Amino acid sequence: MRLLSAGQSIPRLADRLIDELGSLGSVLSTSEERLRQLGADSNCIAMLGLIRETLGAVLERNVGEQPLIENGLALADAMHSEMAYLRVEQVRVAFLDAGRRLIRIELLSNGTVRHAHIYPREIARRCLELSASSVVLVHNHPSGDPTPSPEDVLLTKRVRRALEAIDVSLLDHLIVGRRGTVSFDACGLM
Repeated sequence: MRLLSAGQSIPRLADRLIDELGSLGSVLSTSEERLRQLGADSNCIAMLGLIRETLGAVLERNVGEQPLIENGLALADAMHSEMAYLRVEQVRVAFLDAGRRLIRIELLSNGTVRHAHIYPREIARRCLELSASSVVLVHNHPSGDPTPSPEDVLLTKRVRRALEAIDVSLLDHLIVGRRGTVSFDACGLM
């Protein structure tokens, strides 16, 4: 964030962004429009974009280094850092091969502050395209509270049934919030 101040004519922009948005994660996930409202110019926004891309590239693993995913909690830290500060609900799916190695994580849906659509058939279709044997469903709660709602539990059952029909297992459903991550598997909700 100090890099922003060095290239910015407005003193203490970095401090103001952190004060207003609460954390570096929040700043990096804030829309360009909101950053402009807070006084960021085009150079600042471009620099934040580069920081976001650089962090993504550094944290991305090469195909040969894909981790073994024993359970959903193996993804919890990475998903928390990427999703905890999003201002709208987002649904991602981690697709795993037969050896439980990560094939890829894909964005399935961007939603609103309170809801994102999840279509079991779309997850099943993508599993077939990627030859995935199992998946971990992940979504965030912008409120910060990762406690599963009754709708989350019902949806998890629908997704599990759809995937069972094509011989793909749903290993876990993670809900990410600023206050932590909840694993349906660890909580006995699977």
